[in-house]
Amino acid sequence: MEWWEIFFDENWGRLGFEPIEQEKTERETDFIVNALDLKKNERVLDLACGVGRHSLELARRGYKHVVGLDFTQAYLKQAIVKAKHEGLNVGFVRGDMRDIPFEDELDTIFNFFTSFGYFEKREDDERTIESIARALKKGGRFLIDLINRDWIIRNFAKRGWSEYEGEFILRDLSFDLATSTQHGSWTFVTENTISKRKMQLRMYSLHEMIDLFERNGLEFCQAWGNIEKEPLTWNHNRLIVLAKKQ
Repeated sequence: MEWWEIFFDENWGRLGFEPIEQEKTERETDFIVNALDLKKNERVLDLACGVGRHSLELARRGYKHVVGLDFTQAYLKQAIVKAKHEGLNVGFVRGDMRDIPFEDELDTIFNFFTSFGYFEKREDDERTIESIARALKKGGRFLIDLINRDWIIRNFAKRGWSEYEGEFILRDLSFDLATSTQHGSWTFVTENTISKRKMQLRMYSLHEMIDLFERNGLEFCQAWGNIEKEPLTWNHNRLIVLAKKQ
């Protein structure tokens, strides 16, 4: 099993997703709709959707053709239960971003909340972008939200922690400059357990993402440093990029 198949368990689901307030999800969805110029009749894929924060919010706003794709069955189950409870018209599919089950069908794809760069091999990141391009119609748009590698290099912290309702995540990190990969040991401290998980995240600068896009038939359109649409600089810790299929 790859590390991410183990890492994204119920502990991460609780401590990673639950602290995110609905207001933040709504503001992010405002940005997604605006940046993609999203129309109500378009076919939309929320790639690596997790528990479906953005997919569900789009469905609440009347978007009828929204699908969320994720690898973790437990997160999809939560999303499906919530969609049924609210009577929302949104679908959820278990799958791998390297092999998106659409071809020349989608108007837009978005990938939010840093879920690109987890694979062991850089070639798998390339496969992901190739899969995205294949799934989009000609002229279709792709929006991705990442950690800005250039900001991390200037502000790297070896240790960090976060807390939610008396439970904690402790992070011990290192950074491999040769591969632009952050390696980490994450300790989850809950009421009854202490568990450790290894993780890694390959990070990209804007010019590297543009190169990835161009090699796979996607044209770079614009980049921002936050959802307020500030032009990207190395003082922004987010890297949000818009591209379209040529």
